[in-house]
Amino acid sequence: MPIPLPEIGDNEEEKEGERGIIAGWGWGSLLTPAPVLKFLSLPVQSCKGPYQSKVLESTPNVDDKQFCTGPSNYQENVCFGDAGGAIAFLNTKTNTVYAAGILSFDKACSVEKHAVYAKISAYLPWIHSVMRGDSQEFPARRASLLIRMYLQQQ
Repeated sequence: MPIPLPEIGDNEEEKEGERGIIAGWGWGSLLTPAPVLKFLSLPVQSCKGPYQSKVLESTPNVDDKQFCTGPSNYQENVCFGDAGGAIAFLNTKTNTVYAAGILSFDKACSVEKHAVYAKISAYLPWIHSVMRGDSQEFPARRASLLIRMYLQQQ
C-alpha cells in the first residue's frame, strides 16, 4: 500500500524536534551500499543558516518549501542512494502516517550536517493537477492526444 500524501488544509508543519522515518538503500556507516533496506528515525532541525553560509557556490539555499533533518540518536544520517526517498510523519490529529517530504540533498553522509527535503505540502496543488487532471488545460490535451493516437491506429 502506498504512503498517503498530506491533505490540503490538514498539513501540519514539521516541527523542530519532531521525528520522521525514512527508508532507503543508501550507503551505511562504512560507506558501502546497503545489502538490505534500512530505515532511520531523524529529527527535524533548522538548517537555513548553515546552508546560507554555504561552502560551495553550487550548494542550494533552503527555502520555505523545504525542511531539514539532523542525524539519528545513533549519529546515523542519510547517505548516497537515499535521495528521492520519502520521509514519513505521524499526523497526531488523525493518527495516520503521511509522506511529508522527499529527500533532495544532504552534505555527503555527515552526522554533523543536515538533510534537506522538498516539503510535499508546498507542492500539493501541482501534484493534484498532474495526478487528477485538475487543470483546465488537461481535458483538451487529453482529447488531442487520444485523437492523435486513434488516427495513428488507422
